[in-house]
Amino acid sequence: MAHRKGARTNDEATPAWRLEGAFAPDGGKFYRALVENAGDILTLLDRDGTILYQSPAMREVLGYDGAAFIGTPVCDGVHPEDRERVRARILECAQKPEWISMETFRLPHLDGSWRWMEARAKNLLNDPDVGAILCVSRDVTEARRLEHQLQQAERLARFGYWRWVKGEPAPIWSEGVSKILDRSPRDMPRGGDWYRELIHPDDHDILLSKFLDAFDSNEQVTSVARFLAGDGTFRYIKTHAYAEADARHEVGALVGLAEDVTEEMRAQEAMKVSEAKYRLLAEQATDIIHHIAPDSSMIYLSPSVKVVLGYTPEDFAGQKGAGAFVHPDDLARLSAGYRDFVLSRAMLRFEYRFRHKNGHYVWLETTMRAVRDEAGKLTEIVGITRDTSERKKHEIEMMEARERAEAASRTKSRFLANMSHELRTPLNAIIGFSEMLKLEMFGKLGHARYVEYAQLINESGGLLLDLISDILDMSKIEAGKYELHREPINVSEAIGSALKLMYGRAEESGLALTTAICTGAASTVIFADERALKQILLNLLSNAVKFTQPGGRIIVGADATGSGIRFRVTDTGRGIPKEQIPRLAQPFEQVSTDAELAKQGTGLGLALVRSLAELHGGSIRIESEVGRGTTVTVDIPTNETPALFQAAK
Repeated sequence: MAHRKGARTNDEATPAWRLEGAFAPDGGKFYRALVENAGDILTLLDRDGTILYQSPAMREVLGYDGAAFIGTPVCDGVHPEDRERVRARILECAQKPEWISMETFRLPHLDGSWRWMEARAKNLLNDPDVGAILCVSRDVTEARRLEHQLQQAERLARFGYWRWVKGEPAPIWSEGVSKILDRSPRDMPRGGDWYRELIHPDDHDILLSKFLDAFDSNEQVTSVARFLAGDGTFRYIKTHAYAEADARHEVGALVGLAEDVTEEMRAQEAMKVSEAKYRLLAEQATDIIHHIAPDSSMIYLSPSVKVVLGYTPEDFAGQKGAGAFVHPDDLARLSAGYRDFVLSRAMLRFEYRFRHKNGHYVWLETTMRAVRDEAGKLTEIVGITRDTSERKKHEIEMMEARERAEAASRTKSRFLANMSHELRTPLNAIIGFSEMLKLEMFGKLGHARYVEYAQLINESGGLLLDLISDILDMSKIEAGKYELHREPINVSEAIGSALKLMYGRAEESGLALTTAICTGAASTVIFADERALKQILLNLLSNAVKFTQPGGRIIVGADATGSGIRFRVTDTGRGIPKEQIPRLAQPFEQVSTDAELAKQGTGLGLALVRSLAELHGGSIRIESEVGRGTTVTVDIPTNETPALFQAAK
């Protein structure tokens, strides 16, 4: 056998895993089976991070033959963004005998995707039987995805969480808390007087008292207090707090959920914001390795079972199966899967609840690998089990949070959509009667001021009706109750109709309003909802007029594409910062720094344009440059339906 420079040359000094035929008749083959059939990837590295060995699980997890990478630096395959961090951790590990660490990073799969891996590394360079750094790696891509979804749920549902460690001056606030207070995370107070800076003077004593009660009583408390927002106003925030015990059963931290209930407190009709508890704890449970005979009796069980389940390996010695310890609700499913696995499958992974020695149940994830002879007969089973209780709780809470958030959103949308008639009818009466007063249809009002007031009432009612119409239309769309009534529409006529309604406003603002319709689009007929198309054009024109200075120019254009018509509204106005553009098509979002202009709208215009375009199967695109103007493009498919068009002719 060839040896590397400086390597030991006698059998006594060479690690057992390097020697051909060094496995003893029983123990050696057994441990080789454990290594070669484990579901996780076992990797051995030298002190420089070069791969010395990779277990066959490499093919099962990532699709590659592990032997092909022997002799290459392990960091070469790591994602570029993770590479330096992993390299530094390997070097640190190599310098500390018996050093153990956990690290997450990305590795490529044979199918071209990146998979998140969680690796446990231990320095065994000084161990004469190993002489390497041992890494046990597992695919945790799904867990990373769940983590991302929880963060998204927090942002979408407008709630946040915080954690106050006993002895620390202030809580640690999540991004969700700063978001509902319209603050940046770095602006959240962190000093010992945080409550004086953040809580209303009339509330901070009560809130602190509640928190201290939770620390002392170890019971959940709920409190509502006014928090100072970034705009200088106070918002009512409901907090649910509970004590978190440490390993010695002593209260070590206070954990809470913060929920914005401002509208509910002030108007008594705000919608209930969904609650969810968010907790991200890295899995730290030590894996249990077990070796099972074909008759289900336990041959070997690693000592880590004591850490996870409270039992010793001797408690399971000679025992056939573990059905007596499995939760009754999981036993039938587990037994059926295990029988199928024993008969024909090569690998099995399942989750179930297992009774701890203390009496409670622990969620476990077990991966089993079947070892069969050439005839396909099962000879042994190698498995790895880990505690997934925290992750399971994490998943359940995430699903509950999403369901509550979606239910609250549906309730709001259904309410507004169903209130369309009740809200519009009184406003139509106000507008109609004020119009009659303004025109003095039944005689003089007496004083000139009355005519002026009637005019103001009429204009205000019209603005309010437009606002309510936009809100109700958006709510109908969100509730799935907005129905399109498609009919053949001439593109030129649709643009001309919208321009007639906007010429007056453009002229009053000192703006030039022109068109640029290509020949192909001018004669094109699209199959769309006429009211919705007009609303799209009017909203785009209204925005252009509002944000373009006197003397500016607005151009309304249309081009024929392969699948429909592309409408364009271009202005020479203020423009929009590039980083603000993505949020413009979201409801109630505005980016104007001019307070007067901001008061003129609700931020629903572009959101409605986007929603109405998408209902037609189209899309919206915004391009802008600060100081040079903005172009909004809306694509509407022609949606040609020969039978309907033939009927229209």
